[in-house]
Amino acid sequence: MENKSNAFLAGVFTIGLAILVLFALFWFSSDHAIRVPYDLITRSTVNGLGPQADVKYRGLDVGKVISIKFDPQVPGQIIVRINVNHDTPITRTTYATLGFQGVTGIAYVQLDDSAREDGDGTSSPPLHTSTRDPARIVMRPGFFEELEKRGDSLLTQTETLMASLNSMFQTTNRDELMAAIRAVHKTADDYSQLKATLQPAAEKLPKAVDGLNAALASTKRLTDELGSPNGTVMRTVNRVGQDMQVAADSVQATTAIVNQETLPQINGLARDARQTARSIDRAAGQFNDRPSSVLFGGPSPAPGPGEPGFQAP
Repeated sequence: MENKSNAFLAGVFTIGLAILVLFALFWFSSDHAIRVPYDLITRSTVNGLGPQADVKYRGLDVGKVISIKFDPQVPGQIIVRINVNHDTPITRTTYATLGFQGVTGIAYVQLDDSAREDGDGTSSPPLHTSTRDPARIVMRPGFFEELEKRGDSLLTQTETLMASLNSMFQTTNRDELMAAIRAVHKTADDYSQLKATLQPAAEKLPKAVDGLNAALASTKRLTDELGSPNGTVMRTVNRVGQDMQVAADSVQATTAIVNQETLPQINGLARDARQTARSIDRAAGQFNDRPSSVLFGGPSPAPGPGEPGFQAP
């Protein structure tokens, strides 16, 4: 009887332990975050996206994909129901794109905000949602979808580029290109020769620079000497100026002596010379008129008024 009771207790303990383990596994494997639903609206393809796919907001995991179905009211439109954490900053400018994880092809939903991308510093009002009426978010085309849409244009441009390359490398153009390459090679050779020619001049350049520096130093010394009032040049100029001043004073004194003493004597001599010349002229005239006056003398002068023999005219 005692063995049966022990076996019963052991069975009850085992069953309770199994239930506890199952409950712990269920508890730890389930997600207890508070999430709210949103509907993503798109007309693009959703290849690789399925239920339980990750939902990320700027790279951070914020929820899961719940379901994917067609919109019964709009033909061709797809509704992707997602659940995200209630504290995710989803606003009226939030949008969704389809991303892919590496090369596995597994897709996930990437959420972002166009207002934050513009960097204007303003934020859009929050987008309110509820279980009965989930808010809708526009899903924009992803990178690969855009690449697929522009594939034809890219192929056309690639064909045009290849045609241009074929035209570029035709025989005539190829010859011209080779001629240009040879010209560049010749220019490089000429440059090497020019470098070898200029090498001796470049070696002499430091000496020329040293000579120029010495000339500049001498010029600076000369300038300092000219600018210094106590320099040799300025002293010589001052001495020459003083000598010239003394010479000018001497000339001025000589001029004063000439003006005050010599010129009056010269003027007197000039007057005497003029009187002598007039006397000589009178004597010559008398001689011409009466040559005998040399022997008998000149006639006596006519008597003046009041003198004997004066006769009034």
